[in-house]
Amino acid sequence: MIDLQREKILSNLEAEDFIGRSNELDALLRRARADDKSRGLMVSGAPLLGVSELLRQTYDRLFGEQEGGETIPFYFALRKSDKTARHAAARFLEQFLQQTVAYRRNDRKILAAAPDVSELAEIAPPADGYWIDRLVETCGSENRPNNDAAFVRNCLSAPLRALANGVRVFVMLDDLHEAANLSGEIDFIVELNEIFSRFQAPFVFAGRRRFLSGEVVARDFEQLEIKALSFTDAGFLAENLAAAHDVKINDQTRDLLAVQFDGNPLFIKIMLQSASEKKMALDSFQKVEQIYTDQIFGGRMSRIFDACFDEIARETETQKQLLSLLFDAQNNEYEKTHVETWQSRTNLQDTEFFRAMRLLNTDEIIRLTSNLVETMRENVVLNDYVAARFRLEIVLQNRALTVGETLSEFVKRAPRLMAEFYRKNSAIGLREILGVFDCQEIPVGLLDYSRFKDKLKGAPDAEILKTLKSETEKITLPQIVYTAHTVSFYPQFAQVTERERSAVALGFIKSSYTDEDETVWIAAEIDSKLEAKKELTEFWCDRLEMVALMCNFPNYKIWLVAPEGFAPEAIAVLQSRGASGSSKKQIELLVEFLGAKEVLGEKIKANEYEIIVPMGEDTELIAAQTVEEIAKRHHFAPKAINQIKTALVEACINASEHGNSPDRKIYQKFMIENDKIVITISNRGLRLTDKNAHEIEPPEGRRGWGLKLMKNLMDEVKFEQVDDGTRISMTKYLKK
Repeated sequence: MIDLQREKILSNLEAEDFIGRSNELDALLRRARADDKSRGLMVSGAPLLGVSELLRQTYDRLFGEQEGGETIPFYFALRKSDKTARHAAARFLEQFLQQTVAYRRNDRKILAAAPDVSELAEIAPPADGYWIDRLVETCGSENRPNNDAAFVRNCLSAPLRALANGVRVFVMLDDLHEAANLSGEIDFIVELNEIFSRFQAPFVFAGRRRFLSGEVVARDFEQLEIKALSFTDAGFLAENLAAAHDVKINDQTRDLLAVQFDGNPLFIKIMLQSASEKKMALDSFQKVEQIYTDQIFGGRMSRIFDACFDEIARETETQKQLLSLLFDAQNNEYEKTHVETWQSRTNLQDTEFFRAMRLLNTDEIIRLTSNLVETMRENVVLNDYVAARFRLEIVLQNRALTVGETLSEFVKRAPRLMAEFYRKNSAIGLREILGVFDCQEIPVGLLDYSRFKDKLKGAPDAEILKTLKSETEKITLPQIVYTAHTVSFYPQFAQVTERERSAVALGFIKSSYTDEDETVWIAAEIDSKLEAKKELTEFWCDRLEMVALMCNFPNYKIWLVAPEGFAPEAIAVLQSRGASGSSKKQIELLVEFLGAKEVLGEKIKANEYEIIVPMGEDTELIAAQTVEEIAKRHHFAPKAINQIKTALVEACINASEHGNSPDRKIYQKFMIENDKIVITISNRGLRLTDKNAHEIEPPEGRRGWGLKLMKNLMDEVKFEQVDDGTRISMTKYLKK
């Protein structure tokens, strides 16, 4: 259970507002508490996704939960103001001493007071006095004319000295991409790698993913990449922030915020804060885009990118040249341009040009590969910012006209964004499915719709799988070694279908790795409300054959997937072309047969149910009956169903007894996700900060054991604040 009353120390967000990162946070906490001598962990992410906040939340949790304990959390972030490795190392040592003494004395006020090193030596616990005194002497030698490299090593070795004296430290080093800006001959990253190769305790290196993925950081680290929030988590975040800032949103605008900002928590937060400051609701697409337009033309979002470009190019004219290049590239049908083109148009000297390109790549404003530059077309906010500055500063268009036209464009784009998202989200994941092909033998009925239709269509899944497993006629899938979306091979294919709905897979028929054994599968998901007809099937076969011709694939196979399969005349077309045709149900069964659900991840859509029941009068029994039917449908065992029902009844009773709800309603959502059911119960009234958990535990001997019972019956139980109430999330895994 999250400690919602924990005081913030280094973190910027309250624990309940740090949404969508529970798995990553748990991974860091487990590593910090591990007794083994783990190697380093590399935590990386794109800009603005919250890597630093994750480490700060970890620090606060460790400080709060292990006060006086054996492992000292230590967090250090490089800054842009760290001009040299010596300056950064001196600050490293000073912060290490501050955080160590604060933890050992169980006094977080020491961090806020930031005493100097001489004071720290005086207030350090006696048990640590000897080794801390030695470190203080090192820090005091900063101004002596000694060897810079030796000084840097002495400072960065502070955690090793602590470990040598029996003091275990969990080191988290953040924003390491800033090391590229340090001047002088000392390579800060090289020194860190050398020192921490001898560190016999878990530690973390963190920063921008494109910096850490280079050769500058040790290659044997475990990897943890922080990605954008999922659609669901981004929606939860928007709801929580809307409640916190008293901004009205609805389901449609919540989804738009999640999609338009691609799960970026900072941008979603900025939108809700801005709406609150303007005392404006976000209950329509027009209002969302109005606030967003303000952000693009001078708001906080634009200032974030302004700061990036100010660092990348100090001269205004150079910034304009870069913006022109970005705008032209975004509107060019060719995705990549040569580095030489950029250098000739910016007219920068080599050193300054390659510094600018490095920063553009690290900040993910461009994608730099070998000698080619590619713009980040998927980054909607970046592209809108570039277009706005280009029109205002380079074309010199009237500001009022530019803002008005841009707002109109955004409002028209919003429903298109959502439509594209829904279609993308409904794609079955052909690329991922093809990627798990590895010479498996499967029943013909899993791939051939004509066989499936005649014998199996309409039967329950369990019966179908049982029949398929007993089928004697098999086919062997190829061994696939590489997959990509079809548009990556043949960009013109984007005119026919969405990127996610077609894929090309390169591999071998029998894994003998000869020219004759090579094969290419070209697959597409096609739309048809009924069984696909002959004309539609011919059209798609022609399109995929064109891909094979244009890409010079001599040995290829076409695979089409239609929601309801194919009509008899369409099946004849497939057979004449040597192609395979499957229905969506066959794909679901194929995924099950190959054990590929984890590979597909969110491609397997959750089944979601919602009900609202009034409090009292045994309405929790209605909810229990509902969840029983849902769990049966998704093949949960009878024992698990009884546990789920009991936990749900307990949660509903607690909500009724302690919620003080003004509308006297309980809101429930049941979501089936691959191998688990997630139940959320929310109500208005009680917030967990109002009462401690033990205060809402029923007395012993009365019905159940409240929260303790829920935790015992379910695999995971989590509590979150929502609006003026509480949300309880309970998870039960489907164990086979």
